[in-house]
Amino acid sequence: MHLNAFQIIVLPILAILFVERAAAVARGRIPRRAAAFWMFIWLAAGVAVAWPNLTTRIAKLFGIGGGSNLVLYSAVLFMLIGFYMTYVRLRRLDASITQLVRHLAIQNAQRGPDGGIEPPGHDAQKNVK
Repeated sequence: MHLNAFQIIVLPILAILFVERAAAVARGRIPRRAAAFWMFIWLAAGVAVAWPNLTTRIAKLFGIGGGSNLVLYSAVLFMLIGFYMTYVRLRRLDASITQLVRHLAIQNAQRGPDGGIEPPGHDAQKNVK
């Protein structure tokens, strides 16, 4: 197997990324599911770089013109899915922060000037002489 300059540069990088994810899961820094996802991505990229004709054959099975088109279409699809998942997560996070801020605002509104909780109907201005 004759490797071109691109393969000589990219394959070690993908191997390092693969090993880094495996080490991260071994140290407990990331969940296994996330590590498995990224390890699959790096492995698939490595296979596509090492055997570029394989992507062309797979593309033909799906009725796509060439292997590079398959890689591009797949990348765009996965990026759109990733962006959507990030959007949904940020919306959930925003809702959680809003709920937390409302709770803290209500809790702080019930506290008196000395930091203690005032009974309902108590007006701090009545005690001022």
